[in-house]
Amino acid sequence: MENELLHIALSQRILPAVTFSSADEVLPVAEAMLRGGLRVMEVTFRTAVAAEAITIIRKNLPEMFLGAGTLLSGAQLKQAMDAGAQFGLAPGFNHTICKNAFDDNFPFIPGVMTPSEIESAAEMGFEILKLFPASPLNGVHFLKAVQDPYQSLQIKFIPMGGISLNNMNDYLQLKNVIAVGGSWLATNEFIKAGQFDKITESVKEALFKINY
Repeated sequence: MENELLHIALSQRILPAVTFSSADEVLPVAEAMLRGGLRVMEVTFRTAVAAEAITIIRKNLPEMFLGAGTLLSGAQLKQAMDAGAQFGLAPGFNHTICKNAFDDNFPFIPGVMTPSEIESAAEMGFEILKLFPASPLNGVHFLKAVQDPYQSLQIKFIPMGGISLNNMNDYLQLKNVIAVGGSWLATNEFIKAGQFDKITESVKEALFKINY
């Protein structure tokens, strides 16, 4: 499912996944990301405040490309869309959710971890897939191994799960990786402590390392 918005949103090659526990945290975190130079983020649907967080960011910071992550049901998918999310992600390949997103023309990135799931997702028309969990799969080696067999499909991956500043460029140097994702840019510790400047610095450090 070729989608220009996804390619633009992922052009900085990094997707921070953020989990909010309170609406009060939302704008300070998103603004810290923007100060660091990053214009895309994923709000995970792991807490009850996720949909509200998306609405808050979309209303106040329209320059931010905003995804909804950890979508595990059709109800969550609809909730994310209604809240204003511009794209969605899932940790796994749920055929029903994928079909719903496809039918609604909602940019969506399903999760995969096997060749069979890669082929099923590609057959449905998805061109950008989330490799999850990347580290337990020995993700760099896995992605190298599937590169040639699936070259004709022109599939691109976003590895997530165990990605850090230390290993992200190992993934980004691969031809079939469009971006990396993770929660290290805005950790729960940073958010709980109100250390938003540390989020800004983490973003700057990551973007510098990507572009260096």
